[in-house]
Amino acid sequence: MRDLMRAAIVVGVLLSSTSSRAREEDEGQGRGQASALASALRDSEAHVDVRRDAAKALFASPRPVQVAALPAMIEVLMEESDGQVRLAVLDTLTAMGPDAEPAIAALVHSLKTDSGGRRREETHQDYRAALALAAIGPPSVDSLLGLLGSNRENVRAEAAMALGRIGPAASAAIPDLVSLLADPSDRIRAEASEALGTIGPEAVGPLVEAASAGEERRRSSAIEALGKVAEPGDRAREALVEAAGDPSPEVRGAALRALTGLDLPGDRLRPILEEALGDEDERVRLEAVNLLFERRELVPGMLPTLRRRLDSDQEGVVRHASFVMQLLGPEAAPMLLEALGEGRGPVSPIAEALAGIGRPAAGLLAEAVEDPRPRVRRGAALALGRIRPPAPGTVPRLAAGLGDEDPEVRSAFLSAIGALGPRARDAVPAVRTLLRDDSADIRLEALAILVRIASRDERLAADLAGRVEDEDARVRRSAIDALRSLGPSSRGALPAAIGALSDPDPDVRLAAAGLIASLGPAASEAVPALVELLDDPEEQSRAVAARTLAELGPSGASAFDRLSPLVADPSPSVREEVAVALGSLGVGGAAVRPLLAKAMEDEVPEVRSAARRAVQRLGADGVLLVPDLIRSASREEDRRSVERSLRRFERSGPDPSSIPELVALLGHEEEAVRLLAIRFLAAAGPAAREAADALDLLQADPSAEVRAQAAAALEKIVAGPG
Repeated sequence: MRDLMRAAIVVGVLLSSTSSRAREEDEGQGRGQASALASALRDSEAHVDVRRDAAKALFASPRPVQVAALPAMIEVLMEESDGQVRLAVLDTLTAMGPDAEPAIAALVHSLKTDSGGRRREETHQDYRAALALAAIGPPSVDSLLGLLGSNRENVRAEAAMALGRIGPAASAAIPDLVSLLADPSDRIRAEASEALGTIGPEAVGPLVEAASAGEERRRSSAIEALGKVAEPGDRAREALVEAAGDPSPEVRGAALRALTGLDLPGDRLRPILEEALGDEDERVRLEAVNLLFERRELVPGMLPTLRRRLDSDQEGVVRHASFVMQLLGPEAAPMLLEALGEGRGPVSPIAEALAGIGRPAAGLLAEAVEDPRPRVRRGAALALGRIRPPAPGTVPRLAAGLGDEDPEVRSAFLSAIGALGPRARDAVPAVRTLLRDDSADIRLEALAILVRIASRDERLAADLAGRVEDEDARVRRSAIDALRSLGPSSRGALPAAIGALSDPDPDVRLAAAGLIASLGPAASEAVPALVELLDDPEEQSRAVAARTLAELGPSGASAFDRLSPLVADPSPSVREEVAVALGSLGVGGAAVRPLLAKAMEDEVPEVRSAARRAVQRLGADGVLLVPDLIRSASREEDRRSVERSLRRFERSGPDPSSIPELVALLGHEEEAVRLLAIRFLAAAGPAAREAADALDLLQADPSAEVRAQAAAALEKIVAGPG
């Protein structure tokens, strides 16, 4: 109740400070507000909400009230552990600006000290304390300088940030900030660079020196800082121009970024960019492209150099030069096409640039697809396929190009059609002819593109099935995988898939088995071929054959005799798949019990787990394996899984034929096995009367739990139901 009253007083103070501006001018009332809020802030015995409300009220109070309450806020920073109270006070001090100067020492203390709160909250406090110091201004500089040497990265970073916000008045920090340009932390270097750039012209001299010597990251950060100086002057400009030729790509890239913000004359900047566009480092080329994006007026004067770059054998160089030429718009299209015809470099980057020009280039590209030079036809086709929305007549032109005599050109037209997706469905007949192309690569691509653009075509499954016997294994595998993606509509390809189970390529055999498995029981005619695959020398093929038989379910029951010996296969992966398959064939629990019991004792955990899953697949017949499951609980790592497997049989109880085995398990050395045997004998009730003597003997068992459970089970067995 006392805390609620205090909170009400605080809220009342807040309301009085915001609802009537006239009363704010009353000096006496201001002192009263400050006193009440300061008292609430200092009341460590009150509920934390009281202090939180007081801190929020101070933030909304007029400046005289804040100044009067400053001693209390300083105490909060020194002693308060609640993060929300501290954050509200820090925000108030930031709003007070220079009036908060007496709080400098407390703000430094806050930055240096872990004051409580969660990690993110603590980080926010550091940031807010640094903001408050920055808002106070020049009087904070000396204290912030001291924080630059902190062993906490976050403190160093926030101190550098605050000095940057103070600006030119923080020039005394220049030497210390320059030294941070070599800091191992990316964040520290970035904050120091930003701060030095904000401090301005006085930092230029030290930055120029730092940019010319020392380790790479120091030079790079110094260059970054020079680029942020508002009025850098000629010395800084010259340093940036020189850095563009630095041996380090990191420094060269930083120089280009810095030059982006400077109004350097074109005749000075152009040669730098021409050189950078051929740089071996992609980061440098990208910075040059970014700069030219801002200074597009320089591009026409660079065309001869850009044209030479298009002949490079480095794809990245060609890509960046092409992109820059693209900035000229339609007038660049003839030059790009000419470069395709005369050059030797990669075609795709130039095609991307032509596509980037868009519809205005479509007419020229439509003519170029019939150019006598193969590289031009390739590039024009790729570009037409990438223009969005496609230009009228694009699909017929690309379809016609599929008959080109040059295989690389045919491939380009095919790729362009694929890029159009379903929009190119009218090209399906032409693409279909390429399934018989002399080039295996083109047949492979044609398969993929047919699936992409004609997924609902009624002839697609037949097209794919026709390539399952292709002379190239990649095509065969791709055709089978594509058939599998069609789902039930691939049923007609089952004979081809069965034939592929004897393919000389193991990957094709695996793909065929996967297709058959996806069809499930409908693929029962594949069983004989799968049985043959069980003898494959490749362990992966044997495993896949077993897995596929499991998917066929009872349809694969005829494989039981050939599958059974593989529970002793030398490969764990084969034994695992065989165990699951044995539970799926529907041959009955009695037949598979000895095989699954063996698998439950396997040395490999995955095989034992597969055997337990197989028991679940047996359905009600799985109850025959209850003794085997219980016996397998002798391994501590399997017990939880065994108990989960046994739960489904607890209500029905064990099969009567299992009672003698369960009685024998009462003498097992493992307590967990004895307890499970007791549980199932109890579930059997009077049917387990033959277990009475053995249960009675367990009253001498060393385990108290065994003794208790045995007694309870005996009572159920003897007493019977009801």
